[in-house]
Amino acid sequence: MIELDWSIDRKETLVLTRYGMAFGMLIGLTGLAAAAPPPAVTVATVDGDKITQADLDAECLIRRIPPEEQAAHRDAVLKDLIDRRLIAAFLDDRKAPVPESELTAQVELLKRAVEDNSDSFAEVIAKLGLTEQSLKAALAQPLRWKAYVRRTVTDQQLRDYFEIHRAEFDGTQVRARQIVLSVPATAADADWEAAATRLEEIRQSILNKSVSFEDAARQYSTSPSAKQGGDLGFFAFRGRLPPVLSSAAFALPPDGISEVIRSPFGVHLLQVTDRKPGDYSLEDVREEVWDQRTREIWNEQVAAARQTARINVEAPAPN
Repeated sequence: MIELDWSIDRKETLVLTRYGMAFGMLIGLTGLAAAAPPPAVTVATVDGDKITQADLDAECLIRRIPPEEQAAHRDAVLKDLIDRRLIAAFLDDRKAPVPESELTAQVELLKRAVEDNSDSFAEVIAKLGLTEQSLKAALAQPLRWKAYVRRTVTDQQLRDYFEIHRAEFDGTQVRARQIVLSVPATAADADWEAAATRLEEIRQSILNKSVSFEDAARQYSTSPSAKQGGDLGFFAFRGRLPPVLSSAAFALPPDGISEVIRSPFGVHLLQVTDRKPGDYSLEDVREEVWDQRTREIWNEQVAAARQTARINVEAPAPN
């Protein structure tokens, strides 16, 4: 069975426009109609519940991971599939209901997205290894999760959360400089450690006032911003920088210098040079706050479930 991406690791919480496009992409794949069903080999079990190679292959298709890259992404994709099974069991244990009206609306949206392309909905989902019942089961899970969070998180708890994280949501902007030592994502651990050690040496030179942050950026940074002394201009918490860098920048006081930070692009130092407070209220950004808190609760629950779950991951078959 194909399992749709209902992990809560980004702002999206499974809107049908996203998955309508995903299914359209799958439908349009050359030779999809004639493809043989994926193998039913078990790749992992979660408390006895099987995740098959079919699940893994389908998820890679939905994520548009080319076949030649799927082996490199296998562990990350499989982790997400395991996390979903843990959340599904959690919701089942609490008898979390399915919001039937929302589920019906999403299925209808998906039907229209397929049939607007002059395809038969029943034929398309059959080619994808789905029935309407199994499709509804997959779509129901994110709706159940969202409904569960909205039942369990009170409005006061949400307000308290907003106050603690106000700068992330209220339009606050910071201005910062950065120094980056680029490291390929596929580099060996020793290369990452060497880059981090070198950047820590540069950091100590800045703290000792042997060199200014701006001059160090011009001299050492591999980022295009080096020409501006590392200046990134003003940016909000979301949308401009990778989350790990935004989080570090917003936690710094003016003129504060971060520890060495690792991102997918290399190792970084940040210095905050200015700050503009925002003025959005909770009511202005309520959905964003809900989404963020929902993701955090997801991660917290997955971490707790992994402490006791019986998870067995099979080694990939040799090529």
